[in-house]
Amino acid sequence: MPELFTNFHFLRPLWLIALLPGLALWWLLRRNKDPLRMYGGLIAPHLLKHLVIGETKQGVFHPVRIFPLAWLLLVIALAGPSWRMEPSPFAEQQAGLMVLLKVSSSMKAQDLPPSRLERAIYKMKDLFAVRGQEPSGLIAYSGSAHLVMPLTKDTRIIELMAGELDPDVMPVDGDRLSDALELARQQFERSKTTGSILVIADSIDETQVGRLGEYRKKDGPPVQVLAMAPEQQAAKAAVVRGARALDASVHTITVDDGDVLDIVAGAKRMVANVSAHQEGSRQRDEGYLLVPLIAALIALWARRGWSLRWQL
Repeated sequence: MPELFTNFHFLRPLWLIALLPGLALWWLLRRNKDPLRMYGGLIAPHLLKHLVIGETKQGVFHPVRIFPLAWLLLVIALAGPSWRMEPSPFAEQQAGLMVLLKVSSSMKAQDLPPSRLERAIYKMKDLFAVRGQEPSGLIAYSGSAHLVMPLTKDTRIIELMAGELDPDVMPVDGDRLSDALELARQQFERSKTTGSILVIADSIDETQVGRLGEYRKKDGPPVQVLAMAPEQQAAKAAVVRGARALDASVHTITVDDGDVLDIVAGAKRMVANVSAHQEGSRQRDEGYLLVPLIAALIALWARRGWSLRWQL
């Protein structure tokens, strides 16, 4: 509802001028139906009200009453009411997901059996299964960030390479999420693909908050975070500051696929919002929503005895 009030406007506002002739026609119809005007010069007013029958009482569905409503709705529909953007029809087909997997020593903790890292890889496989053939990629980061696999529809390769990841193969232990985000942004630019980023991590170092804020100012791809921790409160506390700097939603790991489904749905929403403001998008014409109601009102004129007459 806030979007409706703040973004409402007409795509073709000049059509609103057509309300004036509609108002004039309605006034003529009302004037024509006034018995005092038609017979007032011939019959005394106090007698006329007792002599006129039929026309003094009108039902709810009377042509004179339906006409202004039908005209108003028709003009509004022609003016093109709109309050939201229409995403490019190709945006969702091209949407990619770059997974940023933290591969640090803390991810070897076994509070999420068999370990945080292995559980994260399992969740990533579930994510790819839900997304199907949509392009995905993988970046591993710790004290440095490294591209494991660029965006590809063959996620089986990503799963194989992810299975070989270990903190021991990373050059430096630590947390350089900002470097991983920048690397992901570059990958989206090179592939000319819209999409979003998923960070899978057990924590976000406080020293990264400032750089994460800089990433957000650059309008990089939108971000979600899957927190790898055994308790929801601990997971939120470990990543919420960094996620807030990124304006990212935080998902806590679940025993079922609820977290994965939430991530997929969130990615679709974010890509739709981004693509709606990119070149090739346009305002959605909501006037079509009024067509069934307008057709129903106009169909009433098919009833026997319905007509509109006026005299000048």
